[in-house]
Amino acid sequence: MKSLAPKFLVVCALTASLVLTGCGSSIKTPTPKPTPIESSVAMAVPQDCLKTKVLDALRAAVPNARYIPTKWQPAPGTELGDVLGNGGIACSYGLQSEAIGLTVRWVSNSKMLFEANESKWLADGYQVIDIPNLTETKAYFKQRDQSPTQEFSIYSVNYLINGYWIGLNSTFGKTIAEGADWISSAVKSLT
Repeated sequence: MKSLAPKFLVVCALTASLVLTGCGSSIKTPTPKPTPIESSVAMAVPQDCLKTKVLDALRAAVPNARYIPTKWQPAPGTELGDVLGNGGIACSYGLQSEAIGLTVRWVSNSKMLFEANESKWLADGYQVIDIPNLTETKAYFKQRDQSPTQEFSIYSVNYLINGYWIGLNSTFGKTIAEGADWISSAVKSLT
């Protein structure tokens, strides 16, 4: 009696070979491509005062405006100290000889610097406002005309947008509408 084992092994090997061959195909199936993920543009504080969009916007009101290089020496605990001490930047533009212009400050609000100043702004007479055509989280505005008891006009806006605190101070202007171009150009300057 002959053993069936060798025939059985041959049949199993052939069957396995046919099954494995049948699984393969000479047609390559396309590998699905990952769907691109929409990402928002990363923003950051400007690194160079000459590369912001503010000067061009200011020139609509002050045609000969220039960047005014300033060596800042802020006192600790001031807004400017908070900005410069936390990786921010402050830039002045205008006509220095005529004391006409504006200063813009940018800083990340990762340390809640904006919120730390809110009570001070309210105590100083700032009003909570909504800036037209801007999606700011919150904004404060103060305007005072020059007077016998006040040497300079005050125009100051502090606003929180996209995780950044932007402060803008001008020696002229009366309404938010008058400063709309400067305000939006400061946001567009976040790189």
